[in-house]
Parts: sequence; structure tokens; C-alpha cells
Amino acid sequence: MRNLSILVAAVAVLTMFSTVGMVYAQEEVVDRSALAWGLFYKMMTAAFIVGAIVQGILVYIIFKFKEKKVKARAEVSR
Repeated sequence: MRNLSILVAAVAVLTMFSTVGMVYAQEEVVDRSALAWGLFYKMMTAAFIVGAIVQGILVYIIFKFKEKKVKARAEVSR
């Protein structure tokens, strides 16, 4: 009987602790600074990728359509 009363007392104490813990529990804390920096790094990664693609296209267009033998044309036109 003594063991049963100790067991009941232990269960009652644990129930009280869990109930009090739920009542006074804080909501999930959101660190806005960390979220902002995470978004910044994602957007900067996207910006660097888009910038590299645009720069590559410009270099391709410039080398594909550059004038060839500019000096020879300048001498012929004189």
C-alpha cells in the first residue's frame, strides 16, 4: 500500500509539473534578424547567379558579333 501511495503521489506531481509547464510555456520565439540574414543570403546567391548569366551572355554576344579585320577595312576605305 505504501508503494502505491508513493506511485500516486509521483504521478500527481508529474501531472502538476506538466500542467504548469504548459500553462506558462512561451510561444516559439522567432529571431527576425536571423530570418532577415537568411533571406539576404538567398537573394544574394540568386543575384550573383543572374548576374553571372547576364555577363556571360554579354561576353558571348560581344565576341560573336565583333568586327573582324578592322584595320584592313580602314585601309580599304581610304
